[in-house]
Amino acid sequence: MSHQTPAPAGKTSKRTLTEVVTGLLRDRILGGEFSPGTQMNEVELAAYFEVSRGPLREAMQRLVQEGLLVSYPRQGVFVPTLTREDLEDIFVARQAIEREALRRVTARGVSASLVADLEVIVARMRDAVGHADESALAALDLAFHRRLVHAAGSSRLDRLYGLIANEMQLCFRMIVDSYSDRSKLPVEHEQLLHVIASGDRVAAKELLDRHFAEVGELRPVASDRPRKHLRPHPHHHQGPSAHDQTFHEHADGYRHDDDQEVPPHPREQP
Repeated sequence: MSHQTPAPAGKTSKRTLTEVVTGLLRDRILGGEFSPGTQMNEVELAAYFEVSRGPLREAMQRLVQEGLLVSYPRQGVFVPTLTREDLEDIFVARQAIEREALRRVTARGVSASLVADLEVIVARMRDAVGHADESALAALDLAFHRRLVHAAGSSRLDRLYGLIANEMQLCFRMIVDSYSDRSKLPVEHEQLLHVIASGDRVAAKELLDRHFAEVGELRPVASDRPRKHLRPHPHHHQGPSAHDQTFHEHADGYRHDDDQEVPPHPREQP
């Protein structure tokens, strides 16, 4: 009688090629390699990732569903250009979710782990400002607020927030150049952290609303940076590097085996 060898306990299946390409392409869009309005060229991208066009098309369709790409019939797939109305709509949804999360967090008691996580994120925001790393700053800004939402203990709030998370990061990249002093971002989040840690629900809500009001006054700035020339990707057979792995949180827990609590320190500038 033949016996099947059981799979090792806890072993996870490898990501499919489509999932790998989706993650890499997502990172490059959120990192600003493709500016708003850029048309996604299938031939060029397939050569860049050294994959066939099938997995690439599937990857782009997933990113359309995430809001990171838009598809126009008979025209193609593009990186979206968010309008002022889009930004306002995103912030209305975001503010509603974060207000409820903040109410729940302060009602149930602010945990030491939440405070510690937010302190780490604020410290890395300072590093990102010091290195002029806009991609890291955008990811850390989102990480701060996602950690707060997760602390509310509601899987539904987590899922709702996740639905607009990528659009929020795109939004941040569009308005970051409007900040007259980006060093204020870590300061604003540190102030919010201290009020949250105090458990003062009213003060925390007022500061959160003020933060959204100030951000809401910013205007999207079109990027004048030239699009990078794509060269064949050298590491696609090995899967994404640590830098390429997208920071994700999940409704059933803040960190999984393949996740990071907060994005890594910004890379040193040459």
